[in-house]
Amino acid sequence: MTDIPSNNQPAEVEQDQPILVAVDFSDDSKAAVLWACEFAHCIGKRLLLLHVIHDPASSPGFYHSESLGQMQPMKDVAESMMNDFLAEMTTKYPYLEALKTADTRLLDGLPPGRIVEAAGLLKAKLIVIGSRGMTGLEHILLG
Repeated sequence: MTDIPSNNQPAEVEQDQPILVAVDFSDDSKAAVLWACEFAHCIGKRLLLLHVIHDPASSPGFYHSESLGQMQPMKDVAESMMNDFLAEMTTKYPYLEALKTADTRLLDGLPPGRIVEAAGLLKAKLIVIGSRGMTGLEHILLG
């Protein structure tokens, strides 16, 4: 996994224009990845899975690692979660070629701004984000 290029560096995928999928490892993210794989295949683009590490105020800089039973640096746990997520998806859906060649990135920060920033720097063709499936008032209040 690599960082998004800084403003001083040219975007490495400028001509490629990947389909960026923001993932939080939820079922909604899985649905977004499945849809993005099909779409990427249809238009001949590659997939980029992005997870933004949001630093919670109650435990800055650390996530609880279920496997180790202790606090670990957020980036280490997020990287492990991304690897597990990708392995699960490729095992469950081996026919999705876009998933086999997908690139992954981890960024720190607030998800909404960092997703848009990454998409701009990488010249993403499309941003795909899972939906909670809410309708009506819940959708208006919670997004």
